[in-house]
Amino acid sequence: MSSMIDIQITDNALAQANAALRKILADSPQAVARAINRTVEGLRTDAVKETTKRYFVSAKEVRASIKPQKASAGNLMGAMVSKDKRHSLDYYKLTPNTPKPGGKTVLKGAVKTEGGLKELREAFLVKRSGGQYLPFYRLHSGAGSSNQYRHKGIRSFISPSLPQIIKNEETVKVMEKGAEDRFSKRLNHEIMRLLGALS
Repeated sequence: MSSMIDIQITDNALAQANAALRKILADSPQAVARAINRTVEGLRTDAVKETTKRYFVSAKEVRASIKPQKASAGNLMGAMVSKDKRHSLDYYKLTPNTPKPGGKTVLKGAVKTEGGLKELREAFLVKRSGGQYLPFYRLHSGAGSSNQYRHKGIRSFISPSLPQIIKNEETVKVMEKGAEDRFSKRLNHEIMRLLGALS
């Protein structure tokens, strides 16, 4: 004994199926772009969180340096671009930031939070236009014995720019892992949206 069930697809049903598939194909680039853009937003969030955890810098300053570049259906490439100049050490952490009256001021400062503040033995404060004090140190070159130096001038304590510290190896690892997880979840979400629109 045998049985057979015939299933016939009408021309109208086949046309509807083809139209639905064409719609999915047409909408998929925009869906991928949305997933990419949500991933880039997450990258900025991770960059701010991880950088402020490791460096003496505010979330507001890190966030302001980052400009997300959005993907589109015609260009499926997103990016997180950080732009900033190098700063004097006082931009990060410096204490005191004004001279103390009556004697030599011993400065302490740091860029990274790890290890705390370090004593800057040869540093001194110089008042710039506008009343701001910046940390400087003297430049010397050898002349005569090792204990004698010839004065050459002074130089500011220049510290890294925000893009440089955002690229911290540990920070980048966290960002890469977060981006991978977010993109996978967001893409699955966008695919389900496309399929749900057909029901």
